[in-house]
Amino acid sequence: MDSAEVVARNRQYWEALAPRRLGESVEFFRAGGSALNEDEWAAVGDVRGRRVLQLACSVGDEALGFAQRGADVVAVDLAPSHLATGRAKAEALELSVDFREQDMMALPPDLTGFDLIFISWGGICWVPDLNKWAADLAERLTPGGVLVISEHHPLWEVLTVTGEHALTVSGDYFTAARDGCVDPAKAPQITREFAAPVQSRSYVWGLGALVSAVLSAGLTIRSLQEFPETDMYAGLGDQAAHIPATYLLTASR
Repeated sequence: MDSAEVVARNRQYWEALAPRRLGESVEFFRAGGSALNEDEWAAVGDVRGRRVLQLACSVGDEALGFAQRGADVVAVDLAPSHLATGRAKAEALELSVDFREQDMMALPPDLTGFDLIFISWGGICWVPDLNKWAADLAERLTPGGVLVISEHHPLWEVLTVTGEHALTVSGDYFTAARDGCVDPAKAPQITREFAAPVQSRSYVWGLGALVSAVLSAGLTIRSLQEFPETDMYAGLGDQAAHIPATYLLTASR
């Protein structure tokens, strides 16, 4: 399957799920809620007056948070229905976010000069060529600009809970491409309630592959943190706190 076919299939997949995937409510944001956690905000820093690009933005909840804090925000996604949801929330909140329907592997030339490029959980798995992607993003950052990747840990992606203190390997850490998900817990939550009409093609990138791609792009890694999330290993018991579930990588140009 070539890259155009992968993009077309994944767009169809997300469009089918979009009506049931609305993200946080307008009231959530009006009450001061944020889609970013404390560690992510610490990595991002003060965004006021900075130009920010969010990749694979879905319904734009993180983009709205950046705009609330004074950033000039562009947010891209494959699925037009997700973008429409984001635009409606931005309008209700009287926030300015430039939502664009774009494949993040084929961004147009005008999307450049960013102080921050951000991608969050469930985003990098849609990148088919990690080296090409990282090199392209590096060119779109300003000198001193920062790339922040907050993502599911690749170990979590290939491990499945089979009982208390028991795991099995359900995926291949060293083979990135996958069609669908063997373990339903690794699929988008909405697919557990509503089956998409097509099977998605996604990718599990190991930390070694990610770090190598970022370094090859000429970026400087500032930090790489790993975190436990016990609810992401539901049923494992207290040992769920002993293994990583997410990671947060920060790199600068």
